[in-house]
Amino acid sequence: MALNTIIVDDEKPAREELAYLLKAFPDINVIGQGKNGVEAVALIKEHAPDLVFLDVQMPGLDGFGVLKKLVERKVRKRLRERGRCWIHRRRRRSGWNSS
Repeated sequence: MALNTIIVDDEKPAREELAYLLKAFPDINVIGQGKNGVEAVALIKEHAPDLVFLDVQMPGLDGFGVLKKLVERKVRKRLRERGRCWIHRRRRRSGWNSS
């Protein structure tokens, strides 16, 4: 099974070199490339890759900023889901029906 992969680096030659090197690995499928942190977040949200090669030093949103945004998004999503579950359980216990 191939690993869907995204490459993010602000330097085009670095992206191209890594993509070229990864062609030697048939189990790695490069599905997208980005040149900055904003593109990285968008690509990751869109494609949900198995593997991301992420440059740490980029202008604007760097690699660590990308990770922070993704973690914050995931935490917010979990809190919303847990909140819904808690409300649903509470309603069931109290016999409240929304219909």
